Order: sequence, then structure tokens, then C-alpha cells
Amino acid sequence: MDLKGKTFWEMEKEAIAYVRKSENVWSNKSTIAATVANVIGNEQELAATFKAQDANDPGGHISQKNGMLTIFFKKIYKLSRKLSYYGKNLKDSVLLDDVTIAETAFDHMAEKKALIKCNTIIKRGNEYLDKTAAYDVTAVELESLAAELAVLEQLQPTIGLIFNDRKSATRSIKDLKREARIELDKLDDAFEGMINDNDFIDGWFAIRKIKGRHQPKEKGGDEPTAE
Repeated sequence: MDLKGKTFWEMEKEAIAYVRKSENVWSNKSTIAATVANVIGNEQELAATFKAQDANDPGGHISQKNGMLTIFFKKIYKLSRKLSYYGKNLKDSVLLDDVTIAETAFDHMAEKKALIKCNTIIKRGNEYLDKTAAYDVTAVELESLAAELAVLEQLQPTIGLIFNDRKSATRSIKDLKREARIELDKLDDAFEGMINDNDFIDGWFAIRKIKGRHQPKEKGGDEPTAE
């Protein structure tokens, strides 16, 4: 929820609380009651949409994924060192080309490229498994890394969907705010035109904070007029 959205929502909630508290002033006006009901319904829908947007906040998901990647890359690097050790002992330049990588290299690679490199190292580990037992390369390790890689490869589409859901919620919020402004503007007119309680009107526009719509009546002065 952005600051403008939160500020608008707080104003709408405050306006609803105010009219509910002063229901006796307007409840005998059926047209006003209908518009108030529209505003209340809008606020309830807006609250639900804000909740959905917060639930789809990708920040936590991205942070979790980054943590998983960091741990995974450390495991892959450890595997690469074992395979590199074997490759150097056997002077296997082809293997060395595939598994050699600096410890910090993953931090500077695009995610997709980094995962492809990880897949290559795991693949080479499987190809050389029967030759690297003495180098602590095990089937259990390779199977575990392959499973982790599969999970990480699936996270990107999921996070993409979360972003799309959040954008959809944001569009809905814009629509709801626009609808709320229309209904609240109707109440501005209704209260100024149909209600004769100046204290109520003053309180309403203090909440609405619309410059020039209604000037509070000064003690001893004339009746206020709408501009």
C-alpha cells in the first residue's frame, strides 16, 4: 500500500465513522442514505483489496529466494572444488573448463546463467561419479543438489505471478478510489444542499479537507456559503 492510497483510505474510513456517529442528521434522507451505503461498500471492498495486495507483496518472497540461492551456490561451489581437484590431478582440461568458477562469480552472474552453470557442474559430477569417490563426491550429494536446483528454477515463474497479482490489485485500488471519490463528492453536495446542521457540515469538511467547499461559520457572522 503506497502512502497516497493509505491516506485516502484513512480519510474514507474517518468519513464513514463520522456519518455513522451522526446518523440522526441524515438518516431520514433516503437518497443520502443510499450514497452513504455506497461509500461503506466501497471502503469494505477497498480494505479487502489492500489486504490482497499486501498478501501478494513480492518482497518477502524475493528475500527468501535470495537466501536460498546463496546457500545453494555455496554447496555448488564446494562440489566444483572437489571436481576441480580431481580434474587437476588427472589433467582433465575439459572437466576443469566446465567446473572451474570463482567463489564470488555467482554474485555477479544473471540468475538464469548462474543456474545453468550449476546444472553443468551437477551434470559433470554425475558423469564422473564412479571416478571421484575418493574426492567425497557422492550420489546423495548430487541428488540433493539436483532437487534444490529444480525448486529454484520453479521459483521465478511463481514470483512473476505474484508481481502480476499485485499489479492487478493495484489497478483495482485505483478503480475503487475513483469510485469512492465520486460517491464522496455526492455526499459533499448532499450535505451542503440538504442538511441545515452547520456543525455537522463543518465536521464533515474538516475530514474531507477540500479547500473552498465549505467555510465554517464564524460566531456572530453570516451563514456560510458554498463556493
